[in-house]
Order: sequence, then C-alpha cells, then structure tokens
Amino acid sequence: MSTPQQRSTAARIAVNISWSRTPVRAERTRPATEANRGQLAYWERVIREEGIVCEEEIPLAAASRRSAYMSQLAKNSAASRKAKKADITPRARRIRRSA
Repeated sequence: MSTPQQRSTAARIAVNISWSRTPVRAERTRPATEANRGQLAYWERVIREEGIVCEEEIPLAAASRRSAYMSQLAKNSAASRKAKKADITPRARRIRRSA
C-alpha cells in the first residue's frame, strides 16, 4: 500500500509525462475552456441553443447573461462571507477583538 505522498508523486510524474506528449495544449484544454461559464463563447452557445434571440443580437445577449451570472456569483459570495462572519462564537469574537 502506498502512502498519500507516494501516490501524489506518482500522479505528478504521470501528468508531466502526459503533458510532454501533448503537441498542441490548446486542443487538449479546449473542452474545459468551452465549458467555462466565464467565457463569452459559452454564453453565446447557450443563447443560440435557446433560439429566442436573433443571430445578430446573440453577442449582446450573451454579454448580459454572463454579467448576470457574475453578479449572482458575487451575491452568493457576499452572502457566504456574511454567514461565516455571523457564525463566529462569542469567545472567538473576544479573541479577535483583543488581537
């Protein structure tokens, strides 16, 4: 049975060998790039598949959809930070204030 460190080292070796055998890195990473919601191309594809917006309006609609997505991420992040801040125990608050 190998240790976690040995498995990690073996995986690192394997991934470096794999990347060394990849002639065009962009082709290998394209599926992940296309699935990235931060990319405008992702939202253009989504809008196009919905079929609601005409072709010439797709770039504008995609930019709006991406903006809405990013705003939702920011809202969720702020709510998470607020919840974590409120979850601090009274003892932890005293320690934090005295530091």
